[in-house]
Amino acid sequence: MFVHSFKNTFKVLLRQRAMLFWALLFPIVLGIFFKLAFGNITENSKFKTIDVAVNETLMQDENFKIFMNDMEKEKYFKVVESNSEDILNKNEDVKAYIHSMDKIYTKKSGISETIVETIMNAYTQKVSMITKIMNKNPTADIGKILGVDDHIQDISRKNMDPVNVFFYTLLGMTTIYGYMWGLFVSFQYEANLSTNAKRNAVSPTKKGTMLCASVLVSWIINFLITVIFIAYLKYGLKVEFGDRMGLVIAMAGLSSLCGVTLGILIGVSNKKSLDTKIGIGIALTMLMAFLAGMMVPEIKVLIAENIPIINKINPVAVVTDAVYSLYYYDSLTRFNYDMLNLLPITVFFIVASLFLMRGKEYESL
Repeated sequence: MFVHSFKNTFKVLLRQRAMLFWALLFPIVLGIFFKLAFGNITENSKFKTIDVAVNETLMQDENFKIFMNDMEKEKYFKVVESNSEDILNKNEDVKAYIHSMDKIYTKKSGISETIVETIMNAYTQKVSMITKIMNKNPTADIGKILGVDDHIQDISRKNMDPVNVFFYTLLGMTTIYGYMWGLFVSFQYEANLSTNAKRNAVSPTKKGTMLCASVLVSWIINFLITVIFIAYLKYGLKVEFGDRMGLVIAMAGLSSLCGVTLGILIGVSNKKSLDTKIGIGIALTMLMAFLAGMMVPEIKVLIAENIPIINKINPVAVVTDAVYSLYYYDSLTRFNYDMLNLLPITVFFIVASLFLMRGKEYESL
């Protein structure tokens, strides 16, 4: 009977086109809007090679020339030689003119100009330091001196892309949007909610068997929709998830169940109409997404600083943080914490739903 209930519920749920739209197409449309709105932010925030002009006389210094060649190889600078700072007026691309070690001309004060000045100051200080050391001790190990900055290392997995967080939050919202499948299940088995539920209530099949089959179907559908959406984000919108997709899928499995159980809880918690309960679910999901930073990223930070418990009980925020931690950190500590945090939230939804459903009797069907 379990298999029979499973098949029937699967067929019924797949016919719910409106639910399929809200569960999959709506997030996809939002993803497109996000890409159009934020797509250029990443490109604009990337470091771009700075055009600099260097005094022709200064370039005759072999050591300095090697340094400039290295800057070009690393794509920090694009170097042109000039004998005058007038090149700043003649060539709009040139941001700075290096006249000498301690004299740099710029047209304005900006990020690129500051970077040039900072790099040149660091180079000048190192040259001065090496010169002093060599004067005192000609046999000094220059290799160690030149490697003095090697203790500063970038240990992060990736360069921060702030746009990713918007899509991670959208993914979290999508998994919880699966509440609609759980809500539909509650309408099939609470006899005071729908005609189908009345039929199921008098069916010879055990209610627990039918309910478990329906919850399993709802979870599978929500999970598949979430996986499809992840694939869409990764391959369609080119959102970075890192190289641990297996763990992302595992997170999707648990969060999909969380969304379904939330829907069941909404369904059995009151006697309002289906449309009203759908509205409640949408409102709750959008509120969770807002508090997780989907509309205003600073909101999540403010909550973390002032009322951190909200981020811990907000499924969308937990999912967002889990995906974020997988991409930006080598350690799985934070991800494991998020998964362990999402589990009791899901269990709470299940226990609360069972408590509200148990032992109900109806005077008339």
